[in-house]
Amino acid sequence: MSYQVISRKYRPQRFDEVIGQEHICSTLQNAIKSNRISHAYLFTGSRGIGKTSTARIMAKSLNCLNPQGIDPCNVCQNCVEITAGRSMDVLEIDGASNRGIDQIRDLRENVKYPPSNSKYRIFIIDEVHMLTKEAFNALLKTLEEPPSHVIFIFATTEPLKIPATIISRCQRYDFRRISSKAIVQHLRKIAQSENVDISDDILLLVAKKAEGGMRDAESLLDQLIAFSGDSVSPDDAKKILSLIDYEYYIDIGNKIFDNDTAALFRIAGNIIDDGINLTEFLTGFTEHFRNLLIAAATKSVDMLDLPDDVKKRYLTESEKWEAPDLLRLIKILTDALATLKTSLNQRMHLELTLLRMGGMPKTVTVEDILASIKNPPIPSPGYTVKETMSLFNTGSSEPNSRADISPPKNKEDERKNESDKSPVINEVENKVTDQAVQKDSQEEEKDKPALDIRRIKDKWSAIADLVGETNPSLSSFLSVGKPESIRGKVLTIVFRNGETFHLNSILAKASIVENCIEKILGQSLKIKCIEDKSDNMKNQNEDLLNSMTKKVMDIFGGEIIPT
Repeated sequence: MSYQVISRKYRPQRFDEVIGQEHICSTLQNAIKSNRISHAYLFTGSRGIGKTSTARIMAKSLNCLNPQGIDPCNVCQNCVEITAGRSMDVLEIDGASNRGIDQIRDLRENVKYPPSNSKYRIFIIDEVHMLTKEAFNALLKTLEEPPSHVIFIFATTEPLKIPATIISRCQRYDFRRISSKAIVQHLRKIAQSENVDISDDILLLVAKKAEGGMRDAESLLDQLIAFSGDSVSPDDAKKILSLIDYEYYIDIGNKIFDNDTAALFRIAGNIIDDGINLTEFLTGFTEHFRNLLIAAATKSVDMLDLPDDVKKRYLTESEKWEAPDLLRLIKILTDALATLKTSLNQRMHLELTLLRMGGMPKTVTVEDILASIKNPPIPSPGYTVKETMSLFNTGSSEPNSRADISPPKNKEDERKNESDKSPVINEVENKVTDQAVQKDSQEEEKDKPALDIRRIKDKWSAIADLVGETNPSLSSFLSVGKPESIRGKVLTIVFRNGETFHLNSILAKASIVENCIEKILGQSLKIKCIEDKSDNMKNQNEDLLNSMTKKVMDIFGGEIIPT
Protein backbone atom coordinates (compact mmCIF):
# COMPACT_ATOMS: atom_id res chain seq x y z
CA MET A 1 0.00 0.00 0.00
CA SER A 2 1.29 3.49 -0.83
CA TYR A 3 2.37 5.88 1.92
CA GLN A 4 -0.41 7.75 3.69
CA VAL A 5 0.30 11.15 5.23
CA ILE A 6 -0.06 11.58 8.98
CA SER A 7 -3.08 13.88 8.74
CA ARG A 8 -5.04 11.15 6.89
CA LYS A 9 -3.58 8.19 8.73
CA TYR A 10 -4.52 9.56 12.16
CA ARG A 11 -7.81 11.19 11.17
CA PRO A 12 -10.46 10.85 13.94
CA GLN A 13 -12.93 7.98 13.41
CA ARG A 14 -14.93 8.33 16.64
CA PHE A 15 -16.33 11.27 18.59
CA ASP A 16 -13.88 10.74 21.46
CA GLU A 17 -10.95 11.01 19.03
CA VAL A 18 -11.83 14.56 17.97
CA ILE A 19 -9.37 16.88 19.76
CA GLY A 20 -10.47 20.14 21.33
CA GLN A 21 -14.15 20.05 20.29
CA GLU A 22 -15.69 18.26 23.27
CA HIS A 23 -18.56 20.76 23.52
CA ILE A 24 -19.73 19.95 19.98
CA CYS A 25 -19.17 16.18 20.15
CA SER A 26 -21.12 15.97 23.39
CA THR A 27 -24.06 17.88 21.89
CA LEU A 28 -24.16 15.70 18.76
CA GLN A 29 -23.92 12.50 20.81
CA ASN A 30 -26.85 13.57 22.98
CA ALA A 31 -28.87 14.47 19.89
CA ILE A 32 -28.24 11.03 18.35
CA LYS A 33 -29.00 9.29 21.64
CA SER A 34 -32.33 11.10 22.07
CA ASN A 35 -33.15 10.85 18.34
CA ARG A 36 -33.37 14.64 18.01
CA ILE A 37 -31.74 14.81 14.60
CA SER A 38 -31.95 18.11 12.73
CA HIS A 39 -32.34 18.19 8.95
CA ALA A 40 -29.44 20.72 8.52
CA TYR A 41 -26.22 21.49 10.40
CA LEU A 42 -23.68 24.27 9.89
CA PHE A 43 -20.12 23.66 11.12
CA THR A 44 -17.97 26.81 11.23
CA GLY A 45 -14.39 27.44 12.24
CA SER A 46 -10.85 27.87 10.94
CA ARG A 47 -9.06 25.30 8.82
CA GLY A 48 -7.94 21.91 10.09
CA ILE A 49 -9.82 21.79 13.39
CA GLY A 50 -12.20 18.87 12.69
CA LYS A 51 -15.28 20.17 10.85
CA THR A 52 -15.32 17.66 8.00
CA SER A 53 -14.06 14.84 10.22
CA THR A 54 -16.91 15.46 12.68
CA ALA A 55 -19.39 15.51 9.80
CA ARG A 56 -18.12 12.10 8.63
CA ILE A 57 -18.27 10.65 12.13
CA MET A 58 -21.84 11.85 12.52
CA ALA A 59 -22.78 10.38 9.14
CA LYS A 60 -21.29 7.03 10.17
CA SER A 61 -23.06 7.15 13.53
CA LEU A 62 -26.42 7.73 11.85
CA ASN A 63 -25.98 5.06 9.16
CA CYS A 64 -23.89 2.45 11.04
CA LEU A 65 -25.28 -1.08 10.83
CA ASN A 66 -23.72 -2.12 14.16
CA PRO A 67 -23.44 1.05 16.29
CA GLN A 68 -21.34 0.83 19.43
CA GLY A 69 -23.59 2.85 21.67
CA ILE A 70 -23.45 6.27 20.03
CA ASP A 71 -20.16 5.82 18.14
CA PRO A 72 -19.89 3.97 14.80
CA CYS A 73 -18.34 0.53 14.65
CA ASN A 74 -16.03 1.48 11.73
CA VAL A 75 -16.11 -2.13 10.43
CA CYS A 76 -19.51 -2.50 8.82
CA GLN A 77 -20.08 -1.90 5.13
CA ASN A 78 -21.58 1.54 5.57
CA CYS A 79 -18.79 2.74 7.89
CA VAL A 80 -16.07 1.46 5.58
CA GLU A 81 -17.64 3.04 2.52
CA ILE A 82 -18.11 6.40 4.27
CA THR A 83 -14.51 6.34 5.52
CA ALA A 84 -13.27 5.58 2.00
CA GLY A 85 -15.51 8.27 0.49
CA ARG A 86 -17.43 5.92 -1.83
CA SER A 87 -20.79 5.62 -0.09
CA MET A 88 -23.84 6.10 -2.29
CA ASP A 89 -25.84 7.54 0.61
CA VAL A 90 -23.24 9.98 1.98
CA LEU A 91 -22.11 12.48 -0.64
CA GLU A 92 -19.27 14.92 -0.01
CA ILE A 93 -19.52 17.96 -2.28
CA ASP A 94 -16.85 20.62 -2.70
CA GLY A 95 -18.63 23.96 -2.62
CA ALA A 96 -15.77 25.72 -4.38
CA SER A 97 -15.99 23.59 -7.54
CA ASN A 98 -19.76 22.99 -7.48
CA ARG A 99 -20.92 26.47 -6.73
CA GLY A 100 -23.31 27.20 -9.59
CA ILE A 101 -27.06 27.02 -9.77
CA ASP A 102 -26.92 24.04 -12.16
CA GLN A 103 -25.16 21.87 -9.58
CA ILE A 104 -27.69 22.86 -6.92
CA ARG A 105 -30.54 21.91 -9.28
CA ASP A 106 -28.97 18.48 -9.69
CA LEU A 107 -28.73 18.26 -5.92
CA ARG A 108 -32.43 19.08 -5.56
CA GLU A 109 -33.23 16.22 -7.93
CA ASN A 110 -31.05 13.77 -5.99
CA VAL A 111 -32.67 14.44 -2.62
CA LYS A 112 -35.92 12.92 -3.90
CA TYR A 113 -34.44 9.41 -4.04
CA PRO A 114 -34.41 7.36 -0.81
CA PRO A 115 -31.16 5.86 0.57
CA SER A 116 -30.04 2.53 -0.92
CA ASN A 117 -28.94 0.61 2.20
CA SER A 118 -28.80 3.28 4.93
CA LYS A 119 -31.20 5.12 7.18
CA TYR A 120 -30.38 8.60 5.86
CA ARG A 121 -29.05 10.26 2.73
CA ILE A 122 -26.49 12.77 4.01
CA PHE A 123 -25.06 15.61 1.91
CA ILE A 124 -21.82 17.12 3.26
CA ILE A 125 -21.03 20.39 1.46
CA ASP A 126 -17.55 21.69 2.31
CA GLU A 127 -16.71 25.40 1.92
CA VAL A 128 -20.37 26.14 1.42
CA HIS A 129 -19.73 29.90 1.49
CA MET A 130 -18.32 29.58 -2.04
CA LEU A 131 -21.79 28.98 -3.50
CA THR A 132 -23.21 31.79 -5.60
CA LYS A 133 -26.14 33.89 -4.49
CA GLU A 134 -28.39 32.19 -7.06
CA ALA A 135 -27.29 28.76 -5.83
CA PHE A 136 -28.17 29.68 -2.24
CA ASN A 137 -31.57 30.93 -3.34
CA ALA A 138 -32.22 27.69 -5.23
CA LEU A 139 -31.33 25.71 -2.09
CA LEU A 140 -33.63 27.62 0.26
CA LYS A 141 -36.86 25.70 -0.31
CA THR A 142 -35.21 22.28 -0.22
CA LEU A 143 -33.28 23.22 2.91
CA GLU A 144 -36.40 24.44 4.69
CA GLU A 145 -38.57 21.39 3.97
CA PRO A 146 -36.32 18.49 2.93
CA PRO A 147 -37.51 14.87 2.75
CA SER A 148 -37.42 13.00 6.05
CA HIS A 149 -34.53 10.82 4.89
CA VAL A 150 -32.23 13.76 3.95
CA ILE A 151 -29.72 15.53 6.21
CA PHE A 152 -27.51 18.44 5.13
CA ILE A 153 -24.18 19.15 6.85
CA PHE A 154 -22.47 22.36 5.76
CA ALA A 155 -18.86 23.22 6.65
CA THR A 156 -17.28 26.64 6.18
CA THR A 157 -14.43 28.83 7.29
CA GLU A 158 -16.32 32.03 6.37
CA PRO A 159 -19.74 32.01 8.06
CA LEU A 160 -20.21 35.74 7.45
CA LYS A 161 -20.43 35.09 3.70
CA ILE A 162 -23.39 32.77 4.10
CA PRO A 163 -26.84 34.41 3.74
CA ALA A 164 -28.83 34.77 6.95
CA THR A 165 -31.70 32.88 5.34
CA ILE A 166 -29.46 29.80 5.09
CA ILE A 167 -28.06 30.12 8.62
CA SER A 168 -31.52 30.45 10.13
CA ARG A 169 -32.49 27.06 8.66
CA CYS A 170 -29.50 25.26 10.22
CA GLN A 171 -28.20 24.31 13.62
CA ARG A 172 -24.91 26.19 13.88
CA TYR A 173 -21.86 24.77 15.67
CA ASP A 174 -18.76 26.94 16.05
CA PHE A 175 -15.55 24.91 16.23
CA ARG A 176 -12.75 26.36 18.36
CA ARG A 177 -9.08 26.61 17.64
CA ILE A 178 -7.21 23.82 19.40
CA SER A 179 -4.92 24.78 22.27
CA SER A 180 -1.17 24.29 21.93
CA LYS A 181 -1.17 21.94 24.90
CA ALA A 182 -3.74 19.63 23.28
CA ILE A 183 -1.85 19.67 19.98
CA VAL A 184 1.43 18.77 21.71
CA GLN A 185 -0.20 15.83 23.51
CA HIS A 186 -1.69 14.48 20.28
CA LEU A 187 1.57 14.94 18.36
CA ARG A 188 3.42 13.13 21.13
CA LYS A 189 1.17 10.08 20.66
CA ILE A 190 1.73 10.17 16.89
CA ALA A 191 5.52 10.45 17.33
CA GLN A 192 5.52 7.45 19.67
CA SER A 193 3.46 5.44 17.19
CA GLU A 194 5.88 6.37 14.40
CA ASN A 195 8.95 5.64 16.61
CA VAL A 196 10.28 9.19 16.19
CA ASP A 197 12.51 10.81 18.81
CA ILE A 198 11.36 14.43 19.20
CA SER A 199 11.28 16.67 22.26
CA ASP A 200 8.22 18.45 23.64
CA ASP A 201 9.92 21.81 23.04
CA ILE A 202 10.04 21.07 19.30
CA LEU A 203 6.43 19.88 19.36
CA LEU A 204 5.49 23.15 21.07
CA LEU A 205 7.15 25.07 18.23
CA VAL A 206 5.14 23.01 15.76
CA ALA A 207 1.91 23.68 17.67
CA LYS A 208 2.52 27.44 17.76
CA LYS A 209 3.35 27.44 14.06
CA ALA A 210 0.07 25.63 13.33
CA GLU A 211 -1.91 28.40 15.08
CA GLY A 212 -4.56 26.10 16.51
CA GLY A 213 -5.01 23.84 13.47
CA MET A 214 -4.44 20.12 14.06
CA ARG A 215 -4.11 19.28 10.37
CA ASP A 216 -1.43 21.96 9.92
CA ALA A 217 0.44 20.61 12.95
CA GLU A 218 0.33 17.04 11.62
CA SER A 219 1.54 18.18 8.20
CA LEU A 220 4.47 20.05 9.79
CA LEU A 221 5.37 17.00 11.88
CA ASP A 222 5.29 14.88 8.72
CA GLN A 223 7.65 17.35 7.08
CA LEU A 224 10.05 17.29 10.03
CA ILE A 225 10.17 13.50 10.04
CA ALA A 226 10.81 13.47 6.29
CA PHE A 227 13.78 15.83 6.77
CA SER A 228 15.36 14.47 9.97
CA GLY A 229 14.34 10.83 10.00
CA ASP A 230 13.78 9.09 13.33
CA SER A 231 15.42 11.84 15.40
CA VAL A 232 14.46 15.53 15.10
CA SER A 233 16.84 18.16 16.52
CA PRO A 234 15.89 21.75 17.48
CA ASP A 235 18.13 23.20 14.75
CA ASP A 236 16.44 21.06 12.10
CA ALA A 237 13.02 22.15 13.38
CA LYS A 238 13.87 25.86 13.23
CA LYS A 239 15.33 25.44 9.76
CA ILE A 240 12.35 23.56 8.33
CA LEU A 241 9.70 25.66 10.09
CA SER A 242 11.46 28.94 9.17
CA LEU A 243 11.43 29.96 12.82
CA ILE A 244 13.58 32.73 14.28
CA ASP A 245 15.22 31.98 17.60
CA TYR A 246 13.86 33.80 20.64
CA GLU A 247 17.35 35.03 21.54
CA TYR A 248 17.52 36.82 18.20
CA TYR A 249 14.33 38.73 19.01
CA ILE A 250 15.63 39.52 22.49
CA ASP A 251 18.88 40.87 21.05
CA ILE A 252 17.02 43.14 18.63
CA GLY A 253 14.77 44.29 21.47
CA ASN A 254 17.82 45.27 23.51
CA LYS A 255 19.18 47.29 20.58
CA ILE A 256 15.83 49.08 20.39
CA PHE A 257 15.90 49.71 24.13
CA ASP A 258 19.37 51.27 23.81
CA ASN A 259 18.40 53.10 20.58
CA ASP A 260 21.50 51.72 18.84
CA THR A 261 20.84 53.17 15.40
CA ALA A 262 23.86 51.66 13.68
CA ALA A 263 23.05 48.17 14.98
CA LEU A 264 19.42 48.48 13.88
CA PHE A 265 20.53 49.36 10.34
CA ARG A 266 22.81 46.30 10.29
CA ILE A 267 20.04 44.04 11.61
CA ALA A 268 17.60 45.25 8.94
CA GLY A 269 20.20 44.59 6.25
CA ASN A 270 20.94 41.08 7.57
CA ILE A 271 17.25 40.19 7.62
CA ILE A 272 16.83 41.23 3.99
CA ASP A 273 20.08 39.60 2.84
CA ASP A 274 19.28 36.29 4.60
CA GLY A 275 15.95 36.12 2.77
CA ILE A 276 13.84 36.06 5.96
CA ASN A 277 10.16 36.55 5.23
CA LEU A 278 9.28 39.99 6.58
CA THR A 279 5.72 38.99 7.41
CA GLU A 280 7.02 36.09 9.51
CA PHE A 281 9.62 38.32 11.14
CA LEU A 282 7.22 41.12 12.07
CA THR A 283 4.65 38.63 13.32
CA GLY A 284 7.23 36.90 15.49
CA PHE A 285 8.63 40.22 16.71
CA THR A 286 5.12 41.32 17.68
CA GLU A 287 4.67 38.10 19.63
CA HIS A 288 8.03 38.73 21.31
CA PHE A 289 6.87 42.07 22.69
CA ARG A 290 3.53 40.52 23.63
CA ASN A 291 5.42 37.98 25.72
CA LEU A 292 7.36 40.79 27.37
CA LEU A 293 4.11 42.68 28.00
CA ILE A 294 2.51 39.68 29.71
CA ALA A 295 5.60 39.13 31.85
CA ALA A 296 5.86 42.84 32.75
CA ALA A 297 2.16 43.32 33.50
CA THR A 298 1.52 40.09 35.43
CA LYS A 299 5.00 39.51 36.87
CA SER A 300 4.50 35.91 35.75
CA VAL A 301 5.12 33.77 32.67
CA ASP A 302 2.54 31.07 33.32
CA MET A 303 0.40 32.34 30.41
CA LEU A 304 3.21 31.89 27.87
CA ASP A 305 3.31 28.75 25.69
CA LEU A 306 7.10 28.56 25.71
CA PRO A 307 9.81 26.22 26.97
CA ASP A 308 10.74 26.72 30.63
CA ASP A 309 14.19 28.18 29.92
CA VAL A 310 12.72 30.71 27.49
CA LYS A 311 10.06 31.68 30.06
CA LYS A 312 12.75 32.49 32.61
CA ARG A 313 14.58 34.56 30.00
CA TYR A 314 11.45 36.61 29.28
CA LEU A 315 10.79 37.16 32.98
CA THR A 316 14.29 38.58 33.39
CA GLU A 317 14.08 40.78 30.28
CA SER A 318 10.67 42.20 31.23
CA GLU A 319 12.07 43.90 34.34
CA LYS A 320 13.55 46.80 32.33
CA TRP A 321 10.46 47.43 30.19
CA GLU A 322 7.38 49.46 31.05
CA ALA A 323 3.97 48.19 29.94
CA PRO A 324 2.94 51.47 28.18
CA ASP A 325 6.15 51.45 26.14
CA LEU A 326 5.56 47.82 25.11
CA LEU A 327 2.03 48.66 24.01
CA ARG A 328 3.31 51.45 21.79
CA LEU A 329 5.99 49.20 20.28
CA ILE A 330 3.36 46.57 19.48
CA LYS A 331 1.26 49.30 17.84
CA ILE A 332 4.22 50.30 15.64
CA LEU A 333 4.76 46.68 14.60
CA THR A 334 1.09 46.03 13.80
CA ASP A 335 0.97 49.19 11.69
CA ALA A 336 4.14 48.12 9.87
CA LEU A 337 2.68 44.67 9.26
CA ALA A 338 -0.54 46.16 7.87
CA THR A 339 1.29 48.44 5.43
CA LEU A 340 3.95 45.92 4.40
CA LYS A 341 2.02 44.65 1.37
CA THR A 342 1.72 48.15 -0.10
CA SER A 343 5.35 49.11 0.55
CA LEU A 344 7.44 49.67 -2.57
CA ASN A 345 10.78 49.21 -0.77
CA GLN A 346 10.66 46.52 1.90
CA ARG A 347 14.21 47.17 3.11
CA MET A 348 13.42 50.81 3.77
CA HIS A 349 10.10 49.83 5.33
CA LEU A 350 11.88 47.53 7.80
CA GLU A 351 14.62 50.06 8.54
CA LEU A 352 12.17 52.85 9.27
CA THR A 353 10.10 50.55 11.48
CA LEU A 354 13.12 49.58 13.60
CA LEU A 355 14.38 53.18 13.79
CA ARG A 356 10.92 54.41 14.77
CA MET A 357 10.85 51.85 17.56
CA GLY A 358 14.35 52.74 18.74
CA GLY A 359 13.69 56.49 18.69
CA MET A 360 10.35 56.24 20.47
CA PRO A 361 10.36 58.48 23.58
CA LYS A 362 9.41 57.02 26.91
CA THR A 363 5.74 57.12 27.81
CA VAL A 364 4.70 60.02 30.08
CA THR A 365 1.37 59.74 31.88
CA VAL A 366 -1.05 62.57 32.65
CA GLU A 367 -0.22 62.16 36.34
CA ASP A 368 3.45 62.79 35.58
CA ILE A 369 2.56 65.95 33.63
CA LEU A 370 0.42 67.27 36.47
CA ALA A 371 3.17 66.49 38.98
CA SER A 372 5.75 68.36 36.86
CA ILE A 373 3.42 71.38 36.69
CA LYS A 374 2.88 71.41 40.44
CA ASN A 375 6.57 70.83 41.20
CA PRO A 376 8.67 72.52 38.48
CA PRO A 377 12.37 71.69 38.34
CA ILE A 378 14.52 73.96 40.52
CA PRO A 379 17.65 75.47 38.93
CA SER A 380 21.04 74.57 40.31
CA PRO A 381 22.19 76.31 43.54
CA GLY A 382 25.03 78.11 41.77
CA TYR A 383 22.68 79.73 39.29
CA THR A 384 20.27 80.78 42.02
CA VAL A 385 22.97 82.37 44.18
CA LYS A 386 24.45 84.20 41.23
CA GLU A 387 21.16 85.71 40.14
CA THR A 388 20.13 86.48 43.71
CA MET A 389 23.38 88.31 44.49
CA SER A 390 23.03 90.34 41.33
CA LEU A 391 19.81 91.77 42.73
CA PHE A 392 21.73 93.43 45.52
CA ASN A 393 24.58 94.65 43.35
CA THR A 394 23.66 98.31 44.00
CA GLY A 395 26.96 99.52 42.68
CA SER A 396 26.36 98.33 39.16
CA SER A 397 27.02 100.92 36.47
CA GLU A 398 24.76 99.30 33.87
CA PRO A 399 21.58 101.25 33.27
CA ASN A 400 19.45 98.08 33.11
CA SER A 401 21.11 96.40 36.08
CA ARG A 402 18.99 94.22 38.35
CA ALA A 403 20.11 96.47 41.22
CA ASP A 404 17.91 99.19 39.75
CA ILE A 405 14.74 98.02 41.43
CA SER A 406 11.82 100.37 41.35
CA PRO A 407 8.21 99.60 42.10
CA PRO A 408 5.96 99.26 39.06
CA LYS A 409 3.61 102.11 38.41
CA ASN A 410 0.55 99.82 38.55
CA LYS A 411 -0.42 96.21 38.97
CA GLU A 412 -0.60 95.50 35.23
CA ASP A 413 3.00 96.59 34.66
CA GLU A 414 4.07 94.57 37.66
CA ARG A 415 2.46 91.38 36.36
CA LYS A 416 3.84 91.97 32.84
CA ASN A 417 7.37 92.35 34.18
CA GLU A 418 7.04 89.27 36.37
CA SER A 419 5.87 87.08 33.46
CA ASP A 420 9.18 87.67 31.60
CA LYS A 421 11.37 86.45 34.47
CA SER A 422 12.31 83.01 35.65
CA PRO A 423 10.42 81.57 38.68
CA VAL A 424 13.46 81.83 40.96
CA ILE A 425 14.23 85.46 40.02
CA ASN A 426 10.57 86.40 40.35
CA GLU A 427 10.47 85.05 43.88
CA VAL A 428 13.50 87.05 44.99
CA GLU A 429 12.53 90.21 43.15
CA ASN A 430 9.01 90.09 44.52
CA LYS A 431 10.35 90.03 48.08
CA VAL A 432 12.70 92.95 47.46
CA THR A 433 10.03 94.89 45.59
CA ASP A 434 7.47 94.33 48.33
CA GLN A 435 9.89 95.68 50.91
CA ALA A 436 10.75 98.68 48.73
CA VAL A 437 7.19 99.71 47.97
CA GLN A 438 5.48 98.65 51.17
CA LYS A 439 5.77 102.07 52.73
CA ASP A 440 4.52 103.91 49.61
CA SER A 441 1.64 101.47 49.19
CA GLN A 442 0.49 101.99 52.75
CA GLU A 443 0.49 105.74 52.27
CA GLU A 444 -1.45 105.46 48.99
CA GLU A 445 -4.10 103.25 50.55
CA LYS A 446 -4.77 105.76 53.34
CA ASP A 447 -5.83 108.37 50.79
CA LYS A 448 -8.40 106.05 49.07
CA PRO A 449 -12.00 105.86 50.33
CA ALA A 450 -13.03 102.64 52.09
CA LEU A 451 -14.98 100.10 50.01
CA ASP A 452 -18.23 98.56 51.18
CA ILE A 453 -19.99 95.50 49.84
CA ARG A 454 -22.98 97.53 48.64
CA ARG A 455 -20.83 99.55 46.25
CA ILE A 456 -19.21 96.38 44.92
CA LYS A 457 -22.63 94.79 44.28
CA ASP A 458 -23.74 97.89 42.40
CA LYS A 459 -20.65 97.73 40.18
CA TRP A 460 -20.66 93.90 39.80
CA SER A 461 -22.31 93.88 36.38
CA ALA A 462 -19.86 96.51 35.14
CA ILE A 463 -16.97 94.41 36.39
CA ALA A 464 -18.36 91.35 34.58
CA ASP A 465 -18.77 93.33 31.36
CA LEU A 466 -15.17 94.55 31.55
CA VAL A 467 -13.96 90.98 32.08
CA GLY A 468 -16.03 89.91 29.07
CA GLU A 469 -14.12 92.24 26.77
CA THR A 470 -11.03 90.04 27.12
CA ASN A 471 -12.54 86.70 28.15
CA PRO A 472 -16.27 86.17 27.46
CA SER A 473 -16.42 82.73 29.08
CA LEU A 474 -14.82 84.04 32.27
CA SER A 475 -17.40 86.82 32.37
CA SER A 476 -20.25 84.31 32.24
CA PHE A 477 -18.68 82.34 35.08
CA LEU A 478 -18.21 85.51 37.14
CA SER A 479 -21.86 86.48 36.67
CA VAL A 480 -22.88 83.23 38.35
CA GLY A 481 -21.05 84.20 41.56
CA LYS A 482 -22.26 86.90 43.96
CA PRO A 483 -20.06 89.25 46.03
CA GLU A 484 -20.77 88.34 49.66
CA SER A 485 -18.44 90.32 51.90
CA ILE A 486 -15.22 92.31 52.00
CA ARG A 487 -12.68 92.02 54.76
CA GLY A 488 -9.59 94.15 54.51
CA LYS A 489 -8.37 93.75 50.93
CA VAL A 490 -10.07 90.39 50.32
CA LEU A 491 -13.39 90.17 48.47
CA THR A 492 -15.38 86.99 49.07
CA ILE A 493 -17.42 85.69 46.11
CA VAL A 494 -20.04 83.00 46.82
CA PHE A 495 -21.11 80.32 44.34
CA ARG A 496 -24.06 78.01 44.79
CA ASN A 497 -23.56 74.34 45.61
CA GLY A 498 -22.79 72.41 42.41
CA GLU A 499 -21.05 75.35 40.67
CA THR A 500 -17.57 74.09 41.48
CA PHE A 501 -16.47 74.31 37.87
CA HIS A 502 -17.38 78.00 37.67
CA LEU A 503 -15.56 78.65 40.94
CA ASN A 504 -12.39 76.88 39.80
CA SER A 505 -12.48 78.69 36.48
CA ILE A 506 -12.55 82.06 38.27
CA LEU A 507 -9.66 81.06 40.55
CA ALA A 508 -7.61 79.93 37.54
CA LYS A 509 -7.93 83.42 35.98
CA ALA A 510 -8.07 85.43 39.23
CA SER A 511 -5.58 88.02 38.02
CA ILE A 512 -7.89 89.08 35.18
CA VAL A 513 -10.80 89.58 37.57
CA GLU A 514 -8.65 91.49 40.08
CA ASN A 515 -7.38 93.82 37.35
CA CYS A 516 -10.93 94.61 36.24
CA ILE A 517 -12.02 95.24 39.83
CA GLU A 518 -9.17 97.68 40.28
CA LYS A 519 -10.10 99.53 37.07
CA ILE A 520 -13.77 99.85 38.05
CA LEU A 521 -13.40 100.52 41.77
CA GLY A 522 -10.02 102.26 41.76
CA GLN A 523 -8.63 99.98 44.43
CA SER A 524 -6.85 96.63 44.26
CA LEU A 525 -8.54 93.65 45.89
CA LYS A 526 -7.78 89.97 46.15
CA ILE A 527 -10.69 87.63 45.47
CA LYS A 528 -11.66 84.60 47.51
CA CYS A 529 -14.19 82.14 46.07
CA ILE A 530 -16.27 79.85 48.26
CA GLU A 531 -19.07 77.40 47.56
CA ASP A 532 -22.34 77.45 49.50
CA LYS A 533 -22.71 73.95 50.95
CA SER A 534 -26.22 74.49 52.26
CA ASP A 535 -27.75 73.24 49.00
CA ASN A 536 -28.22 69.45 49.17
CA MET A 537 -28.77 68.99 45.42
CA LYS A 538 -25.10 68.53 44.65
CA ASN A 539 -24.40 66.33 41.67
CA GLN A 540 -21.29 64.25 42.40
CA ASN A 541 -20.92 63.02 38.85
CA GLU A 542 -20.93 66.60 37.56
CA ASP A 543 -18.26 67.59 40.10
CA LEU A 544 -16.06 64.74 38.96
CA LEU A 545 -16.53 65.71 35.31
CA ASN A 546 -15.73 69.34 36.09
CA SER A 547 -12.57 68.31 37.91
CA MET A 548 -11.40 66.21 34.98
CA THR A 549 -12.22 69.02 32.55
CA LYS A 550 -10.22 71.48 34.61
CA LYS A 551 -7.18 69.17 34.55
CA VAL A 552 -7.39 68.96 30.77
CA MET A 553 -7.72 72.75 30.51
CA ASP A 554 -4.73 73.23 32.83
CA ILE A 555 -2.55 70.87 30.81
CA PHE A 556 -3.42 72.15 27.34
CA GLY A 557 -4.18 75.77 28.22
CA GLY A 558 -7.76 75.59 26.98
CA GLU A 559 -10.91 77.43 27.95
CA ILE A 560 -14.64 76.82 27.86
CA ILE A 561 -16.45 78.45 24.92
CA PRO A 562 -20.15 78.96 25.73
CA THR A 563 -22.64 78.14 22.97
